[in-house]
Amino acid sequence: MPDAPALDHTRTPPVVPEPGGPNAPVGNTRELMTLAWPLVLSNLAYTAVGFTDTLYMGRLGVVEVGAVGLASLVLFTVSLLFRGALNTAATFVARALGSNDPVGIRRWAGVFLTLSLIGLPLAVVGPWLVNAVLNLLHAAPAIADVARTYARVRIFEIPVMLIGTASLGVMLGLGNTRTPMLLSWLLVLVNAVLAAVFVFTLHWGVVGAAWASLIAITMQGLLAFWLLLRLYRADYGRLWFVGPSREELRSVARVSLPAGATDLADVGAFTAFLGVIARLGPTELAASQIANQFASLGFLPAFALSASTSSLLSRALGAGRPELARRIGWRGAGLAAALMLVLTAAFLLFPRALIGLFNHDPAVLELGTTVLAVMSAYQLLDGIGIVLGGALSGAGDTRFRLLVTLGGAWLLMVPAATWLAPRYGVGGAWCAALLYIAVLASLYAWRFRSGRWQKAGL
Repeated sequence: MPDAPALDHTRTPPVVPEPGGPNAPVGNTRELMTLAWPLVLSNLAYTAVGFTDTLYMGRLGVVEVGAVGLASLVLFTVSLLFRGALNTAATFVARALGSNDPVGIRRWAGVFLTLSLIGLPLAVVGPWLVNAVLNLLHAAPAIADVARTYARVRIFEIPVMLIGTASLGVMLGLGNTRTPMLLSWLLVLVNAVLAAVFVFTLHWGVVGAAWASLIAITMQGLLAFWLLLRLYRADYGRLWFVGPSREELRSVARVSLPAGATDLADVGAFTAFLGVIARLGPTELAASQIANQFASLGFLPAFALSASTSSLLSRALGAGRPELARRIGWRGAGLAAALMLVLTAAFLLFPRALIGLFNHDPAVLELGTTVLAVMSAYQLLDGIGIVLGGALSGAGDTRFRLLVTLGGAWLLMVPAATWLAPRYGVGGAWCAALLYIAVLASLYAWRFRSGRWQKAGL
């Protein structure tokens, strides 16, 4: 690739002119939804991938449904420390954008692309990590064997997936959510077509589903990287790998690593939580997996609003407008709470119909209805917690999030589920998740209201 022309330092970035201009973040509903709606569709795409795999595996058997869901979560957990850290590229780039600093944008993009190369050694040790996590979960032998078969194929997607994560994070920091949306739906289409061919036409079963996901995710990551280079070359010069300075590494260690560790602690605890449920039996795991697919629909607007709130809040802080940042955070949380009420109503009114879309086994229907009833109790709180957590991350207040997540997930949810599950079954286990989410949302709301996050720096 030829060298890019020298960056024109007189060029004004195309987004965020002077505060109060037409593109300045004002924190109202329209700004948040404009940035969030493509992310909702992006998250819907990722959920559609899970729906597709669950539907296909549901045609093979109850064990396959639970095992593929468990293996996917284990794979996600193995890479999550680095994936969560790379997602903070949006925070650093948005802060530079708000400060009108095109050189900073180019520099931080290069730093996070370089850090994404950690995926290469991670793929080498990945099979050992996956096997170790599955052993720790003590899942039933039939479930564990199928999960290992699935994970051995998909582990090789990690290097390209992390490069794609960094690329999409930079795009989000620059206010571009439509390109990630289009890439996400390409992932859905490729995965659905290939999985249908591999699983049912070629009769590869679980291995076919794994190969379909590997190919689709690899294609998405490569396209995200290529589009990052093409779309922003004219405005910021060549966005390419650069060696981080000591100061940049200190910033990453202070902000990005706690963010990644928070995601790892949260999802790792949920993996352990599903391991507790897996020990109850394949029917309980299948019911929980199916119910969780519907709960993930609530994550669509919540995580989209979290990402857009985080980006706009970071941009406002970069422009020196902390009161605007505060307004953005509360507005995003309010919108998430309102949207989550819709899912709560669906869980209460149509539980058996929802579970029946995936499996008609009477035991699965009964247990799935119980799980949805518990989930309906925490949807609103979950939306508030997700968005305010994103707001704290956008401010760089990631260490507080890490401490709250470690305490709530590992000292509260997992021990409570371990105690409740043998006594009260799958419904008791999910009550432990309800307690954790309530504590998390309350502490995030207290922290954001205190304003201490405004003192966190990048």
